[in-house]
Amino acid sequence: MPSAEELVARLTSNKAKILRYAWIPQVLAGLFLLSLGYFTGHAHFHLIREGTRVPGRIVGYKQENFRSSSGSFSSTGYMPIVEFHTNERFVHFQDWLGNSIAGSKNVPVIVLYDPANPSVAMIDRPVWNWIPWAPIFVVGLLLVLSAMNGFFKSRRTVETS
Repeated sequence: MPSAEELVARLTSNKAKILRYAWIPQVLAGLFLLSLGYFTGHAHFHLIREGTRVPGRIVGYKQENFRSSSGSFSSTGYMPIVEFHTNERFVHFQDWLGNSIAGSKNVPVIVLYDPANPSVAMIDRPVWNWIPWAPIFVVGLLLVLSAMNGFFKSRRTVETS
């Protein structure tokens, strides 16, 4: 096994070759983060773009238990049950963002819902509508754009040598 100094010397002497292919792990990480951001946020983004805002109220809380994959850690969350009225009927849904304690009932909230499918809804929270999926998506996009820049830069370097 080479020592740390030998490894650093090898990497330094092959800097051009390493930088020529550095875009590959960058684009893979970027595509992974883009996919993760899309998977976790496409429903919220659809509601932000196409949704209708109406007044609603919290009518109750549902207790949810969350366990770690190893089963060694668990926590309890209280997810708000919200009621709002469309033109035709009253709709109930469970919001995605809960608290560690059950809050008050009959609290007025603004609801963002899909007019084509009113059961797809969430409490409208201007900043939390974008968290955590949008920052993940943006970092992925920046990595992919940076990787594309690195790819074209490496091609120009090969052509000029």
